[in-house]
Amino acid sequence: MATKRQGKTAKRVTSLSGLAEHVGLSPTTVSFVLNGQAEQRKIAPQTAKRVMDAAKELDYVPNVLARGLRQKRTQAIGVVFPHLRGDWAHRIMKGISEVLGSSGAVPLIVCHHGSGDLESKLLRSLVERRVDGILCNPLADGAERYRHVKDWGVPLVLMGDTPRGLDDISYVAWDTSAVAVATKHLIKLGHKRIAYLGIRDNRRNGIASRHMFRDAMEDAGLECPRRDIILNEPGEPFDQQVLRLLDRDDPPTALFALYDDIAISVLELLRSRGVKCPEDISIATIGGAPLVSAPGYEITTVKAPVEEEGRVGAECLLQMIENPSRGPIHRLVPGGQLVVGRTTSAP
Repeated sequence: MATKRQGKTAKRVTSLSGLAEHVGLSPTTVSFVLNGQAEQRKIAPQTAKRVMDAAKELDYVPNVLARGLRQKRTQAIGVVFPHLRGDWAHRIMKGISEVLGSSGAVPLIVCHHGSGDLESKLLRSLVERRVDGILCNPLADGAERYRHVKDWGVPLVLMGDTPRGLDDISYVAWDTSAVAVATKHLIKLGHKRIAYLGIRDNRRNGIASRHMFRDAMEDAGLECPRRDIILNEPGEPFDQQVLRLLDRDDPPTALFALYDDIAISVLELLRSRGVKCPEDISIATIGGAPLVSAPGYEITTVKAPVEEEGRVGAECLLQMIENPSRGPIHRLVPGGQLVVGRTTSAP
């Protein structure tokens, strides 16, 4: 293919050797220049300029696959999400991209939609494509799959949570003290009976969140009976459990929902049954998704440092890629601002 440059027709080159032949230099010298190593390799500035001008003139695009084979790096990072709903994945990717942008790595995003079988296929596909590393929001039953990735020698960082028993695999998660922030807000308002709506799983942060809630209640001298801790499978509605809570002789005056989507669905349920919030019952959650603060909802929440979680996860993964022999990295990202909405008040 030919391209027009300054009135002349120049033949586009698609290989490093073709570009080297065009400028009359060795492929090694040309490679050093294109990779920004001219000064380090003591290549004359005028020579480096000649290479860069020729690359622009000939519209040269490096063959990343060929370079990856030589360097044993593909400059590709796998990113595994459960879904792309809301803005959560977008905010995580914003943090990840800020880190990867300076490294030259490109993210390959896949979604398993809560399916362990699909996640297994996607992880294997990323490994087959020789990604340099993988960032993954883990499923509760995925321990064996994540061990396979580690056994295949691919750096892996779990984000958001991690199954128990995987201390040899790196993870980055939001500090669960955010649960205490929301719970203490309800206690400060005067609530003494607070029910917990969460997810049944064996992941480290899921367990820690329940402990954080109980500790906040006990530190305030309040009871935390087992029947006030409601755990469902992911995606399972809380409608029947919440209605049973309200029908008791001693119903809770407040609900803490572990995730935004739980809080939103419960608020809609209460309104459909004529239960006023916060006049009849208060609701608080953590996360801070846009819909939580939208008009008509305005749910009290602790806003998560999602972008920071993405940045820290990407930084940890790059450290592991650069130093494969280093041990696992475990990081909890602190932070979270309490945003008081219209769903909490004194009982």
